[in-house]
Amino acid sequence: MQKAGVSIALAPHWKTYWRYPGDAGIPPVIDWQGSENVKAVAVRFPAPIRFGTDGLESIGYTAPVILPIEVTLADPSKPARLDVTVLAGICKDICLPAQTKLSLPLAPTAPADPALDAAFARVPEPLPAGTTAPLSVAAIERDAKTTPESVIATVRVPAGAQGLDLFVEGPEGWALPLPAREADRGGLASFRFALDGLPTGAKAAGADLRFTVVTAGRGVEQTLRLP
Repeated sequence: MQKAGVSIALAPHWKTYWRYPGDAGIPPVIDWQGSENVKAVAVRFPAPIRFGTDGLESIGYTAPVILPIEVTLADPSKPARLDVTVLAGICKDICLPAQTKLSLPLAPTAPADPALDAAFARVPEPLPAGTTAPLSVAAIERDAKTTPESVIATVRVPAGAQGLDLFVEGPEGWALPLPAREADRGGLASFRFALDGLPTGAKAAGADLRFTVVTAGRGVEQTLRLP
């Protein structure tokens, strides 16, 4: 695997978006078709924050960010080149779709890049369902008493952790609202979100949801199935 990255420079008060933008925004799209000797590309996303105005909450970045890219070569013994077309929403008071094309030769060995390594370090760590890690989702339950029905997620929180937040993504086509933090007790924090924004005919029971838990210094990611 080779490492690359797309750097998005943001002026003060500007922002860009995560892979799931929340209530409003344009998620980044990176097309690598046309690259030479490249078998696969995986775009990773550093842990985001939430922001918003006028009752709309979005997910993304309010400071310059590097989106790390893992590149798998078709033949590691041959020269390779990564060509990408990047489309991203860059916003201040209004959103402007920005598009650019980038090209990068991929050498068999490359010097370490501290900024790129730091971006990879900010990508939430994948955890298996059922983990008891100090930062993780302990449980999820559906609450049929609310309209629409809602989900309560209980998150384990390490002592002293700052900046805790939770983001949830559903299957393709779902547009779930951002969870609201409700209560903390004994090293646990509870978040609630409505089962709203589902496509017509979609069923919540048995759906796989991706939970991303972030703090000021770390992020983790789990896929859990709704009961």
